[in-house]
Amino acid sequence: MPNNKLKTERIDVRVPTPFLKKVEEYQLEQSIATRTQALLELARYGLEARRKQD
Repeated sequence: MPNNKLKTERIDVRVPTPFLKKVEEYQLEQSIATRTQALLELARYGLEARRKQD
């Protein structure tokens, strides 16, 4: 039976407090369960926007 789960890796990232506050605001506005999920979503949006620019 194939494992369809996406492999993940744990990383430790330090960010400025004001940046984290903005991420948490986004998390609440979008009803996202965790900061990790909010950060991943924002990173995906940023990467996709960058790809469209290139």
